[in-house]
Amino acid sequence: MYKECFRLMDINKDGTIDKNDLRGAFDNVGVLMSEGELDGLLGEIGGACSYDNMVKMFQEKMSGEGNDPDDLIIQAFKAYDIEGKIDVKMFQHALKTWGDKMTKAEIDEIFDEFDIDEDYMCKTKEVLGLFVAQKEEEKKVEEAPVVEEAPPAEDEDEGDAKKKKKKKKKAAK
Repeated sequence: MYKECFRLMDINKDGTIDKNDLRGAFDNVGVLMSEGELDGLLGEIGGACSYDNMVKMFQEKMSGEGNDPDDLIIQAFKAYDIEGKIDVKMFQHALKTWGDKMTKAEIDEIFDEFDIDEDYMCKTKEVLGLFVAQKEEEKKVEEAPVVEEAPPAEDEDEGDAKKKKKKKKKAAK
């Protein structure tokens, strides 16, 4: 996807996006950019705007630098949380009404990702998962105790069962 976008923006096809390429790309979508805005965008790359540098910049931006902190996003969703669920109709209304208003098609595309119950509710955790990335280390920490705890419980049950069988055999003799 990024490669295709890069090719579309690299108007002179020299493998780097310069100010003229960027201006042309924005002109093509009807957005007029000032020299300062173009310089600012190119300055975010930190060198020549090659495909690799562009992807690196997107990765850095998406990793959290310059975005809202996860805590702020979580707090915003808690405003819609009702016992671990979000009222889909109320949330869709908010997305259409306030801030950067979304279209019905955009909202439908987002909510197709969630399991919505008969009361038009979806799990808050599912919605947050779309907006807040969970780090791999956290997942490993959460999964490890479950795996470690389960086998010892089974061993104890089996040991107790074997002792009971031995007692029954002795009693039968």
